[in-house]
Amino acid sequence: MMASSRAYWAATLLLVLIFGAGFAVGRSNAPLHGMEVTFNNASGQRIDAIQLDFGSADSQSSLQVFRIEPGQQRLLVLNHRPAMGFNVKVTYQDGRVQEFCALKGRKQQRATLTLRL
Repeated sequence: MMASSRAYWAATLLLVLIFGAGFAVGRSNAPLHGMEVTFNNASGQRIDAIQLDFGSADSQSSLQVFRIEPGQQRLLVLNHRPAMGFNVKVTYQDGRVQEFCALKGRKQQRATLTLRL
C-alpha cells in the first residue's frame, strides 16, 4: 500500500510540473496587448519620479513610478499600442527634469529606455 501511495504522489507531482512548465512557456511566448518598457537609470543619482502620459483618440492615461536608484531598472507594462509614442517626465534627486516623447514610430513591444543626465 505504501508503494502505490508513493507512485500516486509521484505521478501527481509530475503532472503538476508538466502543466507548470507548459504554462510558463506559453506565457513567455504569448503576444502582448500593449508594451513593456524598461527604464534604466544610468545617471549618477536617484530618479525621484517618472511620469508617463499616453493615450489615443478614445482615452488618456497617466502613470507614475518613484525612486529608481542609480544602476537600477524598472519594468512597466503599458496598455498602449507600440509606435504611438508617449510623453515621459523624469525628475532627478537634485531637482533637474527631463521631458521627451519616447518610442514614437517604433513598433517595439519590448523596449529599454536608458536615462542619463
